[in-house]
Amino acid sequence: MKGSWLKFLVYLLLTVGAVTMVFPFFWMLATSFKSSLEVLSAQITLVPRLKKYIRQDGKLEPVEFLYALKLIEAVNISEGLISEGIPKKNELSSRFLDELSEIYSDYRSRIGGIFLRYRPESEVGQRLDGIWENTMGRIDRLPSAERLPADVRTRVDSEIDRLSRTIRNLGDETAFRENLLAVVILAGDRRGAGLTVSATDIIYKRFLWSNFLKAWRAAPFARYFVNSIIMSIAVTIGQVLTSALAAYAFARMQFRFKETIFLILLGTMMVPKQVILIPDYVIIAKLGWINTYYALIVPFVAAVFGIYFMRQHFETIPQDLFDAASIDGCGRLRTLFQIVLPLSRGVVITVALFTFIMTWNSLLWPLVMTNTPEMRPLQVGLAVFNQESGTEWELLMAASTFSILPLLIIFFVAQKQFIEGITRSGMKG
Repeated sequence: MKGSWLKFLVYLLLTVGAVTMVFPFFWMLATSFKSSLEVLSAQITLVPRLKKYIRQDGKLEPVEFLYALKLIEAVNISEGLISEGIPKKNELSSRFLDELSEIYSDYRSRIGGIFLRYRPESEVGQRLDGIWENTMGRIDRLPSAERLPADVRTRVDSEIDRLSRTIRNLGDETAFRENLLAVVILAGDRRGAGLTVSATDIIYKRFLWSNFLKAWRAAPFARYFVNSIIMSIAVTIGQVLTSALAAYAFARMQFRFKETIFLILLGTMMVPKQVILIPDYVIIAKLGWINTYYALIVPFVAAVFGIYFMRQHFETIPQDLFDAASIDGCGRLRTLFQIVLPLSRGVVITVALFTFIMTWNSLLWPLVMTNTPEMRPLQVGLAVFNQESGTEWELLMAASTFSILPLLIIFFVAQKQFIEGITRSGMKG
């Protein structure tokens, strides 16, 4: 029983940790589909709300309904006619008028609520009928209604009946769709502007896919993607090749000072990149490689991490395989490429995946080495776009989402080999 509780707590902690780690990604993805108003709103929501738009000058403008003009006009006219027909000096009539005005005010707000929350699939007529029946019941229950003079009561009943017919006629779905609506634009240069539109012109959207298109067009992201792909693939191929050669030498060849050289290489991993940034820049500048692919690729075609990772695995391969290869006349390179690397596919894929991800996400070095948009990789382009986009966080989140999409695809495709490489690398802990 104790073991079951312990296992439950372990899985619970792992689940909480996984949700904590994944939540920022889901928040970024959800923000990519929101409007600028929703992003900056004080009401924080994970799932975007259904929003109302009208198309103006070829773009969607976020709007809010005011009221349906014909319906609210009918309510106002009837309320005014009823009020005019009640003697103001009569105390009971004044009480009745106050209560009647309160009922009509509530009725007007509830009618407005229908249009504020209207969806094309709603049964508008039935909802209006329900509100109307409730209102009539409240009017009939007014204690002072029966104390009105007969002629006033007749006029009030006549206007209530006329309003009832108006509401029912305008409340059906067809009439509602044809009814003119007053809307106000909520954002942009035309913020606060009022328009009169047909109900059929209202566009309902929850997820704004257009944010991705806007972000893509706001900066030369196609060029950024091409630069990142070239840089990442070239660096990955270079590191896998050099790491395999060096790891094989350190794992299976004997030469003087081997352990010392290997320790020195490991020691370089503790040197922060920022410390050697200026000397590296001077060297690249002397070579004339500033703002070229050479500066982005050549310094990273070899890495100590890949050498160490592969060496740990190569040392676990049985010596009998190397002896058999030697007897068959295989040289060092042939043994490496025909025997060792095929047996180390998972480790090679793991090194390639780590290298690709780190190169794809590199920012500081490309930022220093590039000075034109044509040579910027994706992460530098995102940093520049962040400065230029201002408060358009939804566009920045959309750009960030499609920038990490290649990494997600690569990881899920190579997930099995990645886990296999970790378990076979000799770094099991």
